[in-house]
This record gives sequence, structure tokens and C-alpha cells, in this order.
Amino acid sequence: MAAVILGALFVAQVTSFQAAPPSPRDTLTQKGTASIKGKVVAADSGRPLRRVQVSVSSPDLTESRSISTTAQGLFEFKELPAGRYTLSATRAGFLQMSYGQRRVGEPGRPLLIAERQQIADLTLALPRTGAIAGRILDEVGEPMANVTVFPAHWRYFRGQKRLVTAPGGASFNRTDETGQYRITNLEPGEYVVMATTRDTWTVDDNPKERIGFATTYTGGTANPADAQVVRVSAGLEAIAADISMVPGRVVSVSGTALSASGAPLAGESLEVSQEFMSPTGGSTFGLPSTKIGADGSFTLKGLAPGEYRLSVRSPGDKDRGMEGATMIVTVTGEDLTGVTLVTGAGGTISGRVVSDTGAALPAPDQRLRVNARVADTFRTFSSFNADNGRVKDDWTFEIKDVIGKNTLSLASLPTGWSLKAIDHFGKDLADSAIDVTPGQRLEGVTVVLSKTLPRLAGTLLDEGGQPADGSILIFPEDAQKWAENSRLIRTARPDESGGFEFRNVIPGDYLAVPLEYVRQGDWADPEFLRNLQEQAKRVRVADTGVSTVALTLKKRQ
Repeated sequence: MAAVILGALFVAQVTSFQAAPPSPRDTLTQKGTASIKGKVVAADSGRPLRRVQVSVSSPDLTESRSISTTAQGLFEFKELPAGRYTLSATRAGFLQMSYGQRRVGEPGRPLLIAERQQIADLTLALPRTGAIAGRILDEVGEPMANVTVFPAHWRYFRGQKRLVTAPGGASFNRTDETGQYRITNLEPGEYVVMATTRDTWTVDDNPKERIGFATTYTGGTANPADAQVVRVSAGLEAIAADISMVPGRVVSVSGTALSASGAPLAGESLEVSQEFMSPTGGSTFGLPSTKIGADGSFTLKGLAPGEYRLSVRSPGDKDRGMEGATMIVTVTGEDLTGVTLVTGAGGTISGRVVSDTGAALPAPDQRLRVNARVADTFRTFSSFNADNGRVKDDWTFEIKDVIGKNTLSLASLPTGWSLKAIDHFGKDLADSAIDVTPGQRLEGVTVVLSKTLPRLAGTLLDEGGQPADGSILIFPEDAQKWAENSRLIRTARPDESGGFEFRNVIPGDYLAVPLEYVRQGDWADPEFLRNLQEQAKRVRVADTGVSTVALTLKKRQ
């Protein structure tokens, strides 16, 4: 998606000051002496906006504060402690924006506030969201009702660049009786519209044969690579060309489902679904399931061209526990035979949560748990147990029914603590996936928490030595640690003095690169990071304290 300049979204009249970044502390219950006062307006008209949710947050606060604007669009936060703040505003029908944000997908700039400082007359201008409207037709040009329509865009996801669903006003839309659809609440950018329906019908000269429609994209193609792009601007409605659905033969998928021991999964249900996913979520549509026969055989009928996920699970026995399997099949118009699903037994991961200094931890919250997240839900079966991985009063935990490649994380951390490592005999499982084999018992996992993880601070200046407005991206020097959703890859914006900081950084060797603009999630693509290596500056983050780096943002040639 091309960068879209949104204009001067934020204007602030601020008393000039010089203040060093405050030291980390918990200021939730501490009343300060600073304040932020301003108003929110519509970017296209300048009209004040009421009932906008304005939020202010700081890494020194344990929770954010929020307030709704008045009928005149006004807001005010009082008694703020000195600190580095993020200010954001949201209202339905408008783009959610942060102070200092210039483009879609870019973080806002921090506000560095001193004690007794009064920031007044700050204006936040919210652009309206965009929309796509169009019409879905069948293969002979007749309007089609009740077709599910998604906005999609190209993103790096699950190991490759692919077309994924994009955030919109709803997870999906449906056409009306005239074939019309309208997708709202879109950010500016480039989109593809994709349409899907389960309608099938018989062929006139062969009543035993049925036809359905493949998932079809803008331009009337079933191939995502050939889809036409629709460009959306803030506050405007883009009209997409009519999409004529692509017909294809409805087929069957047959095969065998077996347990890990080779026994037929007689009587179990084979679940079928279509998934339209993205890094931020998506939608799953279930199709009728089928029972597996006494010999393990199954047949799925009535599948139109497309990609389907097959899933099966069984209780297993008392020794092996639950078993499961998932497979992705692609239907292209011919019957698919010989499909074999073999379930795998879940493994167990257990261990203890400790502090990095050996100091006692506070009593664990009931919500505190160690999670195992399937690395590729396309091809790995996952299960859900609400109590799985819960940290007990003695700080031990156990995660059952873990199958395939998983990444470990910690949810609901104690206030003031950060995850330092998930250690298993010298390997940090917090930064790499672990492949759990059927029935494996992985013991001795140590989750290490810290209150004193280091910071990386620095300055971003232009070639004339003046504060620059851009973005800073840090990522590991070791390319083996580049991964989607990695906690080791982070971005920040400088404040108006050019200063920036990253808190709670995992010690190690990083590359820091100044950029005019970087969109959220671009760094998930290893090729994107590889292209930045030559212009990046190497920085080592020590085990404690504050490491520093000075960066210069050069003009594009």
C-alpha cells in the first residue's frame, strides 16, 4: 500500500521548555501538576466533534486515562505527572489518530511534559474513513444477493506475502437484492475486494453435476495475483468495477482419518471451514461436518472451488490424551481423493515463573498464564482449555495438549514486571518457535520476569543537526531472530526535541535505522529488514541501565 499523506493533523501551541525524560516509576496514584487541553475537529470541515474518545497514556502509568469531548469538541486532562505521553482520539466514522501521526499505520509522536506545564489549544483533526461500493454479478450478468464481500490487501503473513483480509467497519459485508455492496470504515490505501458464496446449482444437461462459484476478486478473477486494485482516499467512496463471479464444478473430497497409532477415527466428526485471515484477525465460515466411517473413511460433498481447512480431533486414551490434525486442501474443479489425516497426540510443557534477581514475586493473578500459540494454524491443530497454562500459587504452570510448532508467551503480567526470557536449557523460547512432538513432556521451562530491563535512548536529527520528524526501527542483528510478531523488532517516534526511547529492551545486538516513515507490520517481511541492513547503525543494548544511539535522518536522493 502506498504511503498516504494525511496532512497537518495536529497543531499544538506549547510553552517552550527543556525537560529530561523522567525516570521510570509508577505514577498511577500520584497526582501531578501538568495538564493537556484541546479540541477535536473534523479534518475536512474544521467542525468540532463531540463524543470523541480521547485517551492519554504513558509508560510510567499503569493504565491510561480517557475522556469524551464536549459538544464543542473540547477535552482536558488535569493533574498529570511529568512524563512522556501518547495522545489518541477515536470516533466511529473517522480514522483513529494519535498526536503527531502523519500517515496511516504510523505511530504518533510522544508529548514530553514537565511538571506544572500547561499545554493548551492543542487541536486534533480527524479524517473521515473511506469506503468501497460496487456490485456482484453472476456469470451471465445477473445481480447476486447475499454474497459475502471482504476488503483485502497484500501483507506479509505466515511466512509469505499474501492477500489477507483488511480491517473495515465489519468483518464482512453482504450484497443486497440488487447485488450492491458497500464496505465502510476503511483507511486510505490500496485494496482488493473478494467475494464468496455457497450457492450451487445443477447443470441443465447433467442433473447429477453441480456448479458453484470460486472465491472471486476485483477484476472477475479467481486468481489473487490477477486481482485489480481499488484505491481508497480518506473521506471518499471508491466505486469498484462490477465483479462477475467465476463458476466452477462442485466436487467431493474423500480420504481416511487415522489416530497416531493407526486406528480408524470411527464416529468422530470431520470439521470443514473456509478461513479469511490476516495478522489482525479475520473470519471463519464453518461448513457441514461429516462423520468418519468405521474404517476411517470420509467423503465431503458439495465443495465449490476454493481453499478449505479440514480438522479432526479425538479424546485419545488416558496415556496419550487428546489427539488432533489439520490439513488445508485446495479444490480446483476435480474430485480430490486419497486425502489422509493422521492425528498427533498433544505434548505437555511445564515449569516455573521466577524473577531475574531471585527476589520474591507478588502473588499471581488468576489471569496470569503461560500461553502456547500455534505458529501456523493453517496446518497445526490447536485446542482451547480456559485453565490451561494458569500460573499456580507456587508459581508453577503446566500447558497440556500442545501440538506442533508453538510460541510461548505470558499473559496478564504483574504490574511493573516484564518478560525477560522463557529459558529451556539455554534456549530462549520467547523468541523462537518450539516443535512439540506427540506425547512429549517438556519440563524445566523457566519463565524469567524482570523489573529492571534496560532502555535504549537516543536522538534523531536531520543533516543540519536539528530535530527530525521520522521513525526509528530497531531489529536484531542476527537474522535468525527476525520473526512475525517478534518482541525484538520495535519502532518509535521522536519527540519534538528529537529524543526517543525504547523501554524494557531485551539485551543484545541490534540494528537501528532512521526512516522517514514505516508502516505498522512492514517489518514482518524479512526482505524489508534485509534491505535496511546497510543503512542501519549497530548498537549493543547492555544488560542494565540505558544504552544510547545517535541517528541522522538523511534526505532522499
